[in-house]
Amino acid sequence: MTSLSSNTQASGETPDAEFDCDVLVVGTGPGGMAATAAASATGAEVHAVEALDDIGGNSVWSTGYMAFVNSRAQAEAGISDSIEAFIADAERSMDLLRDRYPLIHDPVLLRMFAELSAETYEILLARGIRFSRFIPRPLQHRTDRMLAVEDMRAFRRAFEPDFAMPNVRLFTRTSARRLISENGRVTGLLAQDARGRKLRWRVRKGIVLAAGGYQANPELRARHVPGFLAHAPYLGIDTSRGDGHLMAGAVGADLINMGQVLPLVIVSSSFVEDCIAVSRDGARFHDEAGPYERRVEALQHQPNKAAYYIFDNATFTRKAALLAQMPEPSVSAPTLDELGVRVGIDSQALTASVAEWNAFLATDDKKDNRFGRVILLEGRRPISEGPFHAVPMVVGSNFVSGGMRVNSAMQVVDVFGEAIPGLYAAGDSVGGLNPTAELGGMRLCGGFTLGRVAGCAVTEGWTGEISGPILQGTFLPSMLGTRIALVNMRE
Repeated sequence: MTSLSSNTQASGETPDAEFDCDVLVVGTGPGGMAATAAASATGAEVHAVEALDDIGGNSVWSTGYMAFVNSRAQAEAGISDSIEAFIADAERSMDLLRDRYPLIHDPVLLRMFAELSAETYEILLARGIRFSRFIPRPLQHRTDRMLAVEDMRAFRRAFEPDFAMPNVRLFTRTSARRLISENGRVTGLLAQDARGRKLRWRVRKGIVLAAGGYQANPELRARHVPGFLAHAPYLGIDTSRGDGHLMAGAVGADLINMGQVLPLVIVSSSFVEDCIAVSRDGARFHDEAGPYERRVEALQHQPNKAAYYIFDNATFTRKAALLAQMPEPSVSAPTLDELGVRVGIDSQALTASVAEWNAFLATDDKKDNRFGRVILLEGRRPISEGPFHAVPMVVGSNFVSGGMRVNSAMQVVDVFGEAIPGLYAAGDSVGGLNPTAELGGMRLCGGFTLGRVAGCAVTEGWTGEISGPILQGTFLPSMLGTRIALVNMRE
């Protein structure tokens, strides 16, 4: 029996074009690029569908922080790390969220990431990715393991050769719409390209869903979180609309952590390195590069919940692409005094705050003694080159954590804990690893690492075991015994 979850196809409408392949990858962010590379390396015929006009997804717009466990970079820097130390840090990070959000993590995926991430580091190095330095984040990673990528556009360049291979075909500006199932197995996809043409794929081995999150879809967010978070500004590209989640859900996938949509101040972590943040009184009030939830809490406590990132013209020029992602426009002035007047900040206090920050940067101190900030601009460059700029701090939505539950072979599983034949997932579409995102560096590295596993699994036909509880049959004992309840009913 063939199931076409599409009214037009079910009514017999003929697609404008049809394709056959061994493996179909939906989305070409970190997970999709890695899956395509791994699958095509086996000689399989791989097609990839991408809603944007090029590969890379969110990676090319990201901060570029990546967390590796037991990497060669750590060894060369004399840093001692272990899989168990990383898992302890991850568990500690997730424990801070458990009482506030629905949180289901997959310990098997977490360990698999820890075991394979060092290999990801070597693969990326071989592909030309370069890392500038370790980024300290002691409240999350108690061991330095997070590295900064020098140029995020290099992610695209690193994987372009894979998409140019003769056994790989890339379809850009094409959006996936429905999965096709036959006798319980996913065997195809319906999609639509930018010209409105309806496309259909028949897939011999399987499909890897790597279509990203759903932060760009306010209606889907509204199903799981309150109104403010449903419609707040978000991080990432506007094609992260949950298409993979919706398609997988339609064939029975177990979607987990969908309500874990954390608020954060909308700003790239790389941009924050160059800034200080001040309230309207011109004073700093928190660690600008600290844990995301603490940034939100600090902003909420300021008068009128108003504050601004302050930076100079060198940052304005060098990180223009990151500034363009901010929800509100920046304000500029030749001097700090004039900037304060234009924005409505105490000018004298603003000038003093910048001077104090620059004085700290001129020392050898590794930690800001006011708020404990340790993430600084490489080279400790001061905020000194006019004109000067201010951009409002705005609370919005972080990358979402909800996604498909998978087994150890990255097969998507249904609500009964059974693998859905022919369907795999990678990247932000995977729900079991996403709750570790607050550590930092996990989105990119998790996508590249587990995407590689998904690409191998779909071509080789791997199967895996699911970890964690099964929904059906699980219950808490009632406060009333069954026999007592029945006696009371008879009375």
